[in-house]
Amino acid sequence: MTNQDMTNKIKIALLATTVGLTLTSSQAATYTGDLIVGFTTQTGNDLVYDLGAQSTLTNGSSWNLSALLAGYNLDLVNWGVIGDKNVSGIRTAWITTDGIVPSPVPNLNAWGNLDNATGTIIQNMPSGGAGQSVLIDSAAANSWNKETLDGLGSFTSYQSFKGNTPNVAGKTSATFFSMVANGSTPVNIGTFTLSGSGTLTFNVVSANPPVPQIVAITRTNTTSYISFTTTNGSFTYKLYFTNAAGLTAAVSNWPSPVTTVIGNGLTNTLQNISTDANQFYRIGVQ
Repeated sequence: MTNQDMTNKIKIALLATTVGLTLTSSQAATYTGDLIVGFTTQTGNDLVYDLGAQSTLTNGSSWNLSALLAGYNLDLVNWGVIGDKNVSGIRTAWITTDGIVPSPVPNLNAWGNLDNATGTIIQNMPSGGAGQSVLIDSAAANSWNKETLDGLGSFTSYQSFKGNTPNVAGKTSATFFSMVANGSTPVNIGTFTLSGSGTLTFNVVSANPPVPQIVAITRTNTTSYISFTTTNGSFTYKLYFTNAAGLTAAVSNWPSPVTTVIGNGLTNTLQNISTDANQFYRIGVQ
């Protein structure tokens, strides 16, 4: 092999490597509805971290971010949590505030604006999924700072949302709201707290949901459709049924279909299939 042949092969190898790097660097995460937390001091780099799906939150869920936040002054950092998801046509957004109840999301267009803003931030990540994180210059148009705090980003829907941002400042707690895109009142479903050690913790609001009301019962062939009111938030609704002979039993002992629904502030419907048209129904919520 001549020196020229060797040189050509090296050039080809280097070109292939360069192309591979270019493809990798152009990859960006597609937003799929996870909650994300962002941190900024409005100088240097912002930190954005994927907390995972809202449905995975439980009381006491925590994330040790101490290593990622090592370069930040936690007394001064601005931080908050946002997210949105479309589940079977029900579009919900989530946002932290300093305790102020945010304005309702009036329609799908407003929800779409929030979704654009969140997607613009999350695309900074090389890939999506819980536990992923990225540092981005706070001066960049799609940084956490620009999109949620100073209002100069590509999509500033969160910054302009009722004139406040998702951010709180320092080692404190932020109130976490759920908002369905139908104009219903946002519901406080918990708090996120940032500790001095850099650990973020979620706690559920302890509250009893309003008693649901059955507003309609219709029947087609052997299927009954029971429609009832729900409250927006992390409340689960379940149907119980019995015949006349079972009315003396506790409702908790009545038969119940497996299917449940999560409250969204609208009238929802559950089904019961039975050849017995004389049925009694109750809706349970927890």
